[in-house]
Amino acid sequence: MVFSIHILESRIRLDNSWREKYKIPFYKGLKKRRYFEEFYVQVKQTKLHRAVVLMGPRRVGKTVMMYQAIQTLLNDGVDAKKLIYFSLDTPIFTNIALDELLTYALAINKTTLEGCYVFFDEIQYLKDWEVHLKSLVDTNRKTKFIASGSATAALRMKSLESGAGRFTDFFLPPLTFSEYIDLNSFNHLLEEVEVDFWGFKNFYKATNIEQLNQHFCDYINYGGFPEIALSKEKIANPEQVIQKDITDKVIMKDLPGLFGIENTLELQQFFNVLSYRTGEVMSYKNVSTETKTDIKTLKRYIEYLESAFLIKVLHRVDVTAKRFKNITQFKAYLTNPSLFTGLFGSVKDNDERFPHLVETAVFAQYLHQDYKYLRYASWKRNGNEGEVDLVQVSPNFQKVEWAVEVKWSDTAKANKLKFFMKKNGLEKGIMTSKTKFINGSDLLIIPNSVYAYMVGKNGV
Repeated sequence: MVFSIHILESRIRLDNSWREKYKIPFYKGLKKRRYFEEFYVQVKQTKLHRAVVLMGPRRVGKTVMMYQAIQTLLNDGVDAKKLIYFSLDTPIFTNIALDELLTYALAINKTTLEGCYVFFDEIQYLKDWEVHLKSLVDTNRKTKFIASGSATAALRMKSLESGAGRFTDFFLPPLTFSEYIDLNSFNHLLEEVEVDFWGFKNFYKATNIEQLNQHFCDYINYGGFPEIALSKEKIANPEQVIQKDITDKVIMKDLPGLFGIENTLELQQFFNVLSYRTGEVMSYKNVSTETKTDIKTLKRYIEYLESAFLIKVLHRVDVTAKRFKNITQFKAYLTNPSLFTGLFGSVKDNDERFPHLVETAVFAQYLHQDYKYLRYASWKRNGNEGEVDLVQVSPNFQKVEWAVEVKWSDTAKANKLKFFMKKNGLEKGIMTSKTKFINGSDLLIIPNSVYAYMVGKNGV
């Protein structure tokens, strides 16, 4: 369908309402995520001639962050006419080149492109977007371009292919537990204490562990998505919002569109299995049998789901942190535990699946850091067998830097963890609990909710 120029210009004016009002009232009350300042530095950076590409899964606040950047630019004295925004998922913009859209916007604003900040939201909806954006960057050296997109797979893949030296990728992850606590003003439930422990600049204890655990449970169910977690109004049917707006669109629309997947029901079934068994040790053979899908296809699906930032696979090391040559087992974690809610409904803290979701939530806090060398340990040797949930190894796999055993219990034993620590020369390890806190000589026992908060708080 071809729209008239009048309708097209009306839409551009609607998208750029601050040109007359110099403010964006409908985003005024939303608090900024912890990543905003770092993102804004990239927006303002002009020494390196690059576009900023804001990537991330659906519904983590990318559009809000772009609007907040525009408002901050206005507050910093940038002329409103020099701020241009397009929401490219709007049907009226389909199949219109970026430079053509800019021509209309510049005519409306009665300005030139020099000195402009141009925001392209949901840029993956434009075919060959990376070619168009690279051309704009190359030919307009005094203009700053900022793009965003939810289809992380396409953005990562294509920005690497065509945007080398022209794009700066900025990843916005799901909400961390520390952000959830801080943005909801639940900080009074924690207090900073002086504890000398490796890896933590700031250490915390709970002032009310029961209340903190309740918020941790809420975070697991809904907290990964700012729109739901931070809403002043209680959202009706949040499970449906997560499923329809996030899971279904990625599985049924984004991934098939990017990779030409024809059997979307098979992909959905596979994702359901991985989601239900998040945090469990699985084998390719057993999952292949369970889903009636060949192993080669399963590995391809895993690649797709990781590209879309729905899951993260954790690989296995043995009791001495050595890699296995033949990879037959793996763990797959949901990158956001709240995705489980969208598929299977919310869970209570006494549900049989809850301990796995606790482990998933703890793991998810590390996605905001460098998790390249994060593994899990599993061994069966000379009559001794065991598993440690999270292990950080050195880049050369010559030593273990730290180890964490995740438990949703106050009575769990740490025998396997201590055996692993002894084998790898670790002086101290971490075991999480439900409510217990003990800073022992060789073991830190700490509630999951406190530990998750500290990982996020110290990692940014």
